[in-house]
Amino acid sequence: MQPDPTSPFASVINLGAFKSDHSPSKRGRWINVIFSGLFLAAGPVLLLVALYLAYDAYNRYGISRVDDSGFWLPLVCSGLAVPLGLYGLFSAWRNWPLAVALYENGFAYNDRKGLTQVHWNNIDAVWQSITKHYRNGIYTGTTYLYTIQTKDQKRVALDNKFVKIEDLGNAIISGSANVLFPRCVQALQQGQRLTFGPLAIDPNGIYSGNKSLRWDEIKGIRIHQGTVSVKKEGGWFNWATAAVPQIPNFLIFYNLIGRFTKVE
Repeated sequence: MQPDPTSPFASVINLGAFKSDHSPSKRGRWINVIFSGLFLAAGPVLLLVALYLAYDAYNRYGISRVDDSGFWLPLVCSGLAVPLGLYGLFSAWRNWPLAVALYENGFAYNDRKGLTQVHWNNIDAVWQSITKHYRNGIYTGTTYLYTIQTKDQKRVALDNKFVKIEDLGNAIISGSANVLFPRCVQALQQGQRLTFGPLAIDPNGIYSGNKSLRWDEIKGIRIHQGTVSVKKEGGWFNWATAAVPQIPNFLIFYNLIGRFTKVE
């Protein structure tokens, strides 16, 4: 399976075999344009409705009863509809070229600035934020955000706009971890300290800000509902906590700390 020759990925090189296209659907793009256009068109209509209500109340009851006509409601809605429509159309224009494709050795991303090719070897860090939503106890969906930072400090953010975002995010996390993990293990073997956002580790222990804790002082590390909690032996409260979305390369962090202490 190869990408469409007319797609922005036709010029991709050195990323290996093409695996899948995760670009936003054309249907979704047009839906955004249509709804934004409807909001924009509703603005003048609502303004005319507001003027009519005010004028009708003035003719029937005089100036003192104009406020009772309710003209202010369509007037306010008109004032909101126009900027919302303009913003929606601008967003649709800005996001129209968005496209992303997965390859054997990396991924390619296209936006208004052009095509960006990211090899697994060129990734410095990946942040993941996965939020499940519930309403009245009923699951309503999940929001995904994967932020990839390259070695030259460029960032690419991938979210629910992209088709099968979870599969894409997992592939990027796995592909980059396969390259970064051996380097991290080697660094630890050499006694180096590795920083993972608010937490850091080395062969001696774990660090949070100015605090440090030896591995043999740790009762356990728990990961629950998107939070990492470090528990000290004999302590009543968590020694340190950090949110998973704050921790770059979380999969690598998880596997490394499991070599030193118990992870729940």
